[in-house]
Amino acid sequence: MLPENDALLQGLQKMYATVLELPEEVVTPDVDLEAELGLDSLQHRIVLARAGELWAVDTGDSESPATLTLRSVADLLRRSGPTTEA
Repeated sequence: MLPENDALLQGLQKMYATVLELPEEVVTPDVDLEAELGLDSLQHRIVLARAGELWAVDTGDSESPATLTLRSVADLLRRSGPTTEA
């Protein structure tokens, strides 16, 4: 289950800062993760996989937004359905 908005953004901030090896304060809710911070598709998929596991959200078939920001990724996670157990 996804946390409230602020907690979700903070969790994503920590995850992206970790994969990008940047201080958390650089990864703000509206910074363009690709254009401004150099995020690549593999790093993005790693974060989505971690988020999916942590919050039980199925991100496997999710199409990423055109501009990747913490806010757009949070919206993507909210639109994703819960994981299903086999």
